[in-house]
Amino acid sequence: METKNGISGLTLNNLLYESAMEVLEGLGEETMQAILWQMSTQGVSCAPDTFDLHIFAVGMRDLFGHGAESILEEIYQNIVCRLETFEQTLSYNGFGNVGGGSTDCMSTSALQKIQSIIGITDGQRGRKQ
Repeated sequence: METKNGISGLTLNNLLYESAMEVLEGLGEETMQAILWQMSTQGVSCAPDTFDLHIFAVGMRDLFGHGAESILEEIYQNIVCRLETFEQTLSYNGFGNVGGGSTDCMSTSALQKIQSIIGITDGQRGRKQ
């Protein structure tokens, strides 16, 4: 079942992948391709079916150091915007202050914010590694 936004039916992994790729596309096609190539030389898969946000974030930090945080923050904002389109179907019990208001968000890394809104704990992340 498709919605007019084309998001319905996405798996969580696809949501993360599409958000990351949309942010990278915003840097320009050549820049995106260079980043994806460099990440692939580090063994980071950027294919939709094998995309792992934690591994992607580590690869971005290897490439850009602390500068990766700004790209990860953009990915977080993209995910929030996509989730807000489903506001009527999502249960916001665990989301709390998605979209703003929390002072904790300012000191939390983008990866941690993404993991918190999709419900990944450190124990669950460890299973993927």
